[in-house]
Amino acid sequence: MPRPNARLRREVQHLRRAGSVFRGRWLHVRVCNSVDDRIFISVRKRFGKAVARNRARRRIRAICGEMAPHRSTGHMVMISVGDGSAAAGFRELRSDLIAAFGKLGLLHGSAIPA
Repeated sequence: MPRPNARLRREVQHLRRAGSVFRGRWLHVRVCNSVDDRIFISVRKRFGKAVARNRARRRIRAICGEMAPHRSTGHMVMISVGDGSAAAGFRELRSDLIAAFGKLGLLHGSAIPA
């Protein structure tokens, strides 16, 4: 079993303690400055079966990939998917995530695809 990265663990703890938080209808997004440019996606087991959790992760990953050219670097981001988000479609998750990134100052410019 690989040894856990202690520096990454400290940064994630710092993110959870002191990071800026956006609480949307479907998602909660935390962000803090970091040496690493990482995005963590958290989906609890209470969300549903593995198929539904994986679908939610894939949707969030696709939305983040779509916004990658517009997102600033040097930030660690943790996206927590709410338990009731299984009812949300791709558009609702996308609008919530765009609002979160905009409010937290992670977007450059206004050239975000609609």
